[in-house]
Amino acid sequence: RGAEKLLDSITVKYRIGELDEGPNVVTYSSVMTAYAKQGDVVGAQKVLDRMQMDYDAGNKAAKPNIRSYNVLIDCWAKSNRPDAPRGAEKLLNTMIDKNKSGELDEGPDAVTYNSLVQAWKSSRLPQGPHRIQELEKQMEILF
Repeated sequence: RGAEKLLDSITVKYRIGELDEGPNVVTYSSVMTAYAKQGDVVGAQKVLDRMQMDYDAGNKAAKPNIRSYNVLIDCWAKSNRPDAPRGAEKLLNTMIDKNKSGELDEGPDAVTYNSLVQAWKSSRLPQGPHRIQELEKQMEILF
């Protein structure tokens, strides 16, 4: 919560003219990382959503990047939530779509896929081993 309060303070000071620049992708990603270290998927997702809204509102320095998404996917992977693989897969698909449309400059990388594999391994879901094999094949092709 302390990191988010700092983000709130930066945002307010920027809006009232006390700061020349508003929060940027590094600021937002740092707050996401703080949530991720606590295993708080919901908090990290809210920050990513806020970053996207800030970018859409005109703050071009707040454009989410691959690191932003990777922080959240890694958070899902380490969350031990039963829906972790599906949450991480949803983000993978978002990354792919945004990269294809030009909204995201880079597509998923090895970090992305390794975090997805970890999410499936941690889940112990019956489809996990099959999905892990699929992801590993995709990595061989892509990297």
